[in-house]
Amino acid sequence: MIDTRSLITPHLIRNKNFYVAYSGGVDSTVLLKEVCEAAKKVNCNVTAIHINHGYSKFSDNWEQHCEKFCIEHDYPLQKFSLNIAEAEGASLESAMREKRYEIFQSLIGKNETLFMGHHLDDQIETLFFRILRGSGLKGSSSIPFKRNLGKGLLVRPFLNLSKKEIYEIAKLKKLKFIEDESNKDIKFDRNFLRNEVIEKISERWPNYRKSLSKYIENQKSSHEFLKEITTIELKKILHGKNIDVNKLKKYDSKYQKILILQWLEMNNCNSPSSSALDELTKFFVSSEKTKEPKFIWGSKEKGNYICLKIKKGIISIESTP
Repeated sequence: MIDTRSLITPHLIRNKNFYVAYSGGVDSTVLLKEVCEAAKKVNCNVTAIHINHGYSKFSDNWEQHCEKFCIEHDYPLQKFSLNIAEAEGASLESAMREKRYEIFQSLIGKNETLFMGHHLDDQIETLFFRILRGSGLKGSSSIPFKRNLGKGLLVRPFLNLSKKEIYEIAKLKKLKFIEDESNKDIKFDRNFLRNEVIEKISERWPNYRKSLSKYIENQKSSHEFLKEITTIELKKILHGKNIDVNKLKKYDSKYQKILILQWLEMNNCNSPSSSALDELTKFFVSSEKTKEPKFIWGSKEKGNYICLKIKKGIISIESTP
């Protein structure tokens, strides 16, 4: 059997607080069980987080299942509810995801970690999703294994495990979990990819996971190499922590985009959409008629507001905390 504990233990620290995103599905159930068992050996604190999305008639039943499971195993649990009516005018799928991460970010403190149960099949779905949206190298690297989340960290220890392997672990350990019927609802983009597109690929190329996993690793390596090169070039155009516009203009527009994205990442800022990035390099960087031009994306309400300003030939960043 796969030693899942070895995927988790390196991220645990004695006497520190850890959290597990727990939906009640097979992935998060196996993850919660393994994290809590590993934590006993390290002597650290683990809390399960369940978010009731309210989009299914079974949502309250799932919450009760999670509460019962945690009581039976003596796992601390924090519960939250979402109001999906607030998602009006937006993609329900992306809106729910955004709301979830807002909750996670508000909970995770400094030097604390949230574990999430994303696996290899999620990686591949994300890869297809981002390719269809025209993502570049970073997007094709798919889901990051580890990243910052608010003041703490987000870790996904199961990224190299397939869904089938996780089911096998759950069966072997006789774990009770729920099956979300909405996973079959193809009005959600991910479900359409999973049930209509990837299912067909699996029938034709049964070993597709291994091939695409290798592709993702290659993209990650290429992206890391590009970051190293870009960091060297970026230093040539920086004025303190900001960008010298005239030095930036010496680069072709496609290289300007790469430099700007790297600069934003270094400053922990969310990236603009590809269309906004086109406008940024085409109009904002080349702006000469406006005295002190600004370029804005995101919103202050959602905490992802970014405003670029040009003053005396220098581009600076204003963002929400």
